[in-house]
Amino acid sequence: MNHSNTNNQGSWIESSGVRHIFRSIGISLHPAKLGLALTTLIATIILGGVLDWCWTRGSGIGPAAIGEYITSHELDRAYVEPSGDLGVFAVWKSHERGCVQGFLHAVLPGSSMVAGTPLGNYVESRSAGGAMRNLYEMGYGVLWMMRVHPLFFLLFAAGGLVLWAMGGGAICRIAAVQFARDERLTARQALAYSKARLVGGFVLAPCIPLVFMLIAGILMILGGAVLWIPFLGDVLMGPAFALAMLGGFVVAVLLVGLLIGGGLFWPTVAAEGSDAFDSFSRSLSYPLSRPWKALLYATISTLLASVSWICVSLFVRLALLLTRAFVGFGTSPFGWGNRGTTEAPVRKLDLLWPLGGSNGLYAAPEWSKLSWYEYFSASWIALYVMLAIGLTWAFLFSFYFCSSTVLYFLLRRDVDGTDLEEVFIEDDGEAPAAPPIKTEAGTP
Repeated sequence: MNHSNTNNQGSWIESSGVRHIFRSIGISLHPAKLGLALTTLIATIILGGVLDWCWTRGSGIGPAAIGEYITSHELDRAYVEPSGDLGVFAVWKSHERGCVQGFLHAVLPGSSMVAGTPLGNYVESRSAGGAMRNLYEMGYGVLWMMRVHPLFFLLFAAGGLVLWAMGGGAICRIAAVQFARDERLTARQALAYSKARLVGGFVLAPCIPLVFMLIAGILMILGGAVLWIPFLGDVLMGPAFALAMLGGFVVAVLLVGLLIGGGLFWPTVAAEGSDAFDSFSRSLSYPLSRPWKALLYATISTLLASVSWICVSLFVRLALLLTRAFVGFGTSPFGWGNRGTTEAPVRKLDLLWPLGGSNGLYAAPEWSKLSWYEYFSASWIALYVMLAIGLTWAFLFSFYFCSSTVLYFLLRRDVDGTDLEEVFIEDDGEAPAAPPIKTEAGTP
């Protein structure tokens, strides 16, 4: 009886995918994946910064632009973009970062990594809104950029797609081989794989449903133009309006499929070595064939991502604060060598590395108070601190791609019955060769 219960419990755990999804944490912490995620993240920030520089040479926008856009839509009033000195990407990045943090911290209320600070209060206020509200506002952030700044959106989306197709595709490739065969590819091998399938696989896969939706939308627009013609339009398009409704249903199905299976596009190419059309087909059919399994896997992954994000954020915060405490004590032990007045003494490290800013761990120093050689040390400190903070976000991106890859393997097993160990391996020595099998005499 106990043996039967143990088997049932083991079968339930295996069916739920918990054991495999938990492997996503270890897989995502692989240095090659973190390096790829951090490099791609930095490249994306540089791309957005360059576009902002081009867009804000005349005037910028206010930090609450997206919030005003959401409010205007919810209250059904005209949107007037507030003026300011920020760029489109800077406003969008700040908004999306808040939504992501609010979504993750909504799982564990009151666990903000910067509790008690203005940023912590901001994150907690978003967390109180619930996970769905943060996802809702995250989508509105993209919609704001797309509708209010369409040219900026097209340039940024095209550049970001290429960057993340290269970096994210490489992360998915390393995760696929590591999960299936417990072998680790190098970043160079993964990038070579991603480069070989960049356009026909990783870039084109998410574009296919968008192209289909665009075609359906254009056809419906043309139908509306015909209906605009007096008499003839009414005679032709009245009976044919059913086709327009069919087009609306097609767009809705594609949009829902994109939202549900979009995270599987790149893992499919990484695991199967297939083209974009096969990726599009599998990514939509697997979740729709096993919707409850897909929902279960996604829920477990989201909970795991939230807990992991909080743990990694707290660890990085602890490491940086300990570094600051020890080095700061060295710059002015027992208060010796403090700068400033007697009433407001300041350690040298506090001048070079102030706390605060958007992350609570770094704020730009008052450069006017620093000498030329302190500029040098402050610049290096800023670089290292921001890289450490960037690693927390790199982990989040790495975890997303790795967990999506694991979910693809689980759904493929549930739908097609394919073993989890099956993964496409190129014939150019991409993966380490298995050692030769020896006989009892010790000869191959």
